[in-house]
Amino acid sequence: MLTEELKENTQEIHRAAEKKMIAALKQIETTADYIGLLSWLYGFYAPLEGQIKKQLTEDNFPGITKRLRTEYILWDIQESGSPLPDSPQCEQMPVIDSFYSALGALYVLEGSTLGGRIIAGMIVRQLDSTKSLSYFNGYGAETGNMWASFKEYLNQPCTPAQRREIISAAEDTFLTFKNWIDKHALQPQL
Repeated sequence: MLTEELKENTQEIHRAAEKKMIAALKQIETTADYIGLLSWLYGFYAPLEGQIKKQLTEDNFPGITKRLRTEYILWDIQESGSPLPDSPQCEQMPVIDSFYSALGALYVLEGSTLGGRIIAGMIVRQLDSTKSLSYFNGYGAETGNMWASFKEYLNQPCTPAQRREIISAAEDTFLTFKNWIDKHALQPQL
């Protein structure tokens, strides 16, 4: 099954990106820290979703609109009372130039909704607040079902070349995200 191949092939870079993200999350002590994190996440997800939207449309991937969630980052920033970010956007994006490469990038985004619930819990504990968590709460009670339906879609038959394209785009997306975290994560106080 393609989803098993994806998991296996991206496991190392996924873990590396996850480790960096957790380190950045652990440094959040204030609402300002959290808004900073949301701002640099927006700088990555906005251009990535922009590329995905060029390849995946309601015509060729029904329900894609619901799966594009960058607007929730902006809502969370606004709910905190902070101005919308004027932060840089990632320019070193993975190449998303086909339907299949967009599926690979979307695999990373959809998978992040599962971890987002854990992140939401971390933020609640660190800031003692349940505000501004719509992005990390994923699809709420529907998160598991949304992930299952996406995996089912990915596991439909495709050619070996299409499989390679999906896997390569997922790997590139994880790597780009890890590099973006390295560049923008909160730096430890010396």
